Amino acid sequence: MAQDNVLFSEEFLRQIEHLTMLTRGPVAGHLRGHHRSRRTGSGMIFTDYRPYSPGDDTRNLDWGTYLRLDRLILRLFEEEADLPIYIFVDVSRSMEFGTPSKFDFARRFAAAIAYIGLINHDRVSLVAFSDGVVEEMPARRGKSQVWRSLHFLERLRAAGGTSLQTAFRGFFGARRTRGLVVLISDFLDREGFERSFQVIREYRHDVFAIHVSSPEEVEPALADEVLLVDSELGHATRTRVTPDLIKAYRETFLNYCAEIEGFCRSHGWGYLRASTQSPLEKLVLKALRDEGLLR
Repeated sequence: MAQDNVLFSEEFLRQIEHLTMLTRGPVAGHLRGHHRSRRTGSGMIFTDYRPYSPGDDTRNLDWGTYLRLDRLILRLFEEEADLPIYIFVDVSRSMEFGTPSKFDFARRFAAAIAYIGLINHDRVSLVAFSDGVVEEMPARRGKSQVWRSLHFLERLRAAGGTSLQTAFRGFFGARRTRGLVVLISDFLDREGFERSFQVIREYRHDVFAIHVSSPEEVEPALADEVLLVDSELGHATRTRVTPDLIKAYRETFLNYCAEIEGFCRSHGWGYLRASTQSPLEKLVLKALRDEGLLR
């Protein structure tokens, strides 16, 4: 992938520098971030009072209330924490399809999301997967790590089959802090998506799925007779193409997209279907904000 396919205009970078990631609730990150932490104690943002219990930090006692009411009341504060962001990028062979390829489109999408996370001091991990975890960039934070993230994405290559379930079990099988999982894939997984998504539900992460497709997949332009080759398994089938076959294919494809979106919505996850023909800047600045991933 040429470097200019990864980098963005300075105007676009200035626009996304003001964006932050959103989650459905407090996060379980470390300190020095911009998200509400699950921990309550000393902090900058006052939230509530509660009765004092033996063992609580006496530094948070409200002595004014004690003098007035003769009751020990604790002041509660929220700490600001960084958000663990796990960006999964599908690098299976099927992602090479289309012009521009779904693979390059997915990497640029991942680069934009990683940039937003890093400049907001969130902990960003990049995970390339196909039939398992292929390569991982461990958690980084801070704007100084942007070029490391871009270099990681630039040197990826598409190969292999697709197994979301194996990738999720391999990555989250090790202890990971609960956070936001951004999944960028075409979801062409022979095992289906439901069992794979059930795996990630076990770990109780927040999830946002970006479903990448190419116009050629939705409206294939084929000759009357073609040799169809499975890009991941190599299996070939000679097929006669008819209008009814194209219609059935289109309905099947759109139904599959609807099933993935329905699953995500039913579990409170975010979902965006992204065509490779759509300007990435518009998807990031408008669509992801409309879907509640960014603000």
